[in-house]
Amino acid sequence: MKNGLVFGLIIVLWCGAMASDSSEANVPTSPLTIYSGGIGVGALRSLNDTLKMESKTFLKLSFINDVYLTDNVHLFIDIDWLAPRANFGADVGIDYLVMASRFRPFLGGGVGVRYFDKKEYDFGENAGPEGTLHAGVVFDISPSVQMRVRAPFHAVLNQTHDYAMGLDMGLLFSRPYRHVKKLNY
Repeated sequence: MKNGLVFGLIIVLWCGAMASDSSEANVPTSPLTIYSGGIGVGALRSLNDTLKMESKTFLKLSFINDVYLTDNVHLFIDIDWLAPRANFGADVGIDYLVMASRFRPFLGGGVGVRYFDKKEYDFGENAGPEGTLHAGVVFDISPSVQMRVRAPFHAVLNQTHDYAMGLDMGLLFSRPYRHVKKLNY
């Protein structure tokens, strides 16, 4: 009986030593779920006179997307509609997250295309390539819900070189495996 207990203790200690495998300590990881998508709302303030003639402030409704690239770098894809009238645009770019925690401040920039529905101009004169810069923060509300708040600046290279800046908030939804990491060998 005593030999059986000693043998069992040796087996348990040996299994415990084998379970703490240090060979995976420096292997990079990534989440099982890398995509989050959701909706956003905000306001854009016109900064140039020709855009102010249409509206000083635009209501912004967005379909927002976030794709994990690394712990500190995410790809964003936003599709926007601005009221009043039929103003729309889309942006793609990179966000650099300053820290990886439940509260993540970030800086970002991207490119896209934007159209402002102005009365005195033709369709081609109202549309143009766009650059955007923004700063913001992402909060984890739950394992599958995040809130994004940011202050964007938009520069549109259309006929009248339109500029706008504002504030928007959005909810991003993902599968609950966003915090579960897998090893990348």
